[in-house]
Amino acid sequence: MIKDSAASKSKTSFSFEDFNNSFKSLDPQNMGSWPLPVKFTIYVFVFAFVLVLAYLLLIRPVRDEIAAAEGQKQSLLTEYREKDSKLRNLQQYQSQVEQMESTFGQLLLQLPKETEIPGLVEDINYTGVGSGLQFDNINVESEVKKDFFVELPIAIKGRGDFHSFGAFVSALAALPRIVTIDDFEIAPLAGKSKSEVPVLGLTIHSKTYRYNDSAAKGTPNNAQGAVKSSGGAS
Repeated sequence: MIKDSAASKSKTSFSFEDFNNSFKSLDPQNMGSWPLPVKFTIYVFVFAFVLVLAYLLLIRPVRDEIAAAEGQKQSLLTEYREKDSKLRNLQQYQSQVEQMESTFGQLLLQLPKETEIPGLVEDINYTGVGSGLQFDNINVESEVKKDFFVELPIAIKGRGDFHSFGAFVSALAALPRIVTIDDFEIAPLAGKSKSEVPVLGLTIHSKTYRYNDSAAKGTPNNAQGAVKSSGGAS
C-alpha cells in the first residue's frame, strides 16, 4: 500500500523538468498526442498573441483616432469661443463707434464756423448786457490751429458787480456754442461805484473753437462722414 501511494504521488506531482522535456519531445505531425499542460500553455500564448495583435492592428489605431478627434474637438471649441467673444466685442465696438459718431456730430454743431464768429460775439455781448455788465471791448484774437480744430481766443473787458459777473459766466456756459473761460481777472474800480456795491473791472480770457477743415483730408472716413452730416444738419 505504501508503495502504491508513493507511486501515485510521483505520477501526479508536477515536475518542471518533465514539463520542459515534454516540449522537446513533441511531435509536430501529431498534435493530438501532445500532453494537456503543453496544449494549455500553447493555447494561452496563442490567445495572448491574438490579443496583442488585435490591439496593435485594430484597437490602438481607433484609440489614436478618438484621441485626435478629442483634441480637434477641444481646439474647435476654443476657436469657437474666441470667435464668439470677438463677435460680441465687435458688436459692442460698432455700437460705441455709432454713439461716438453721433456725439461727435453733435459737438461739431456747437463749433462755430468762420461766418458765425460775428454772430457769436453778438451773443456774448447780448448775454453780458442781459447779466448787467457793461463791456469796454470784445476782441477776437488770432486763431491757433491744432490737429483737428482751431482755437479762437476772445478777450473780454467790462465792468459790473460780482453778481453780474456770476450771471454772465452762467449764461455764457448755456450758449448753444462751445465757449470756455481759461482765465479771468477781477479788480475793483476806484470811484466808479455810486452805491454800496463795488464796481469791478473784469478781464476774461475765453476761447471758442471751430473745426479745422484743412485737417479733414487726413481724417478717417467715419470722421469725415460725421463732419458732412453735421454740416448738413446745421
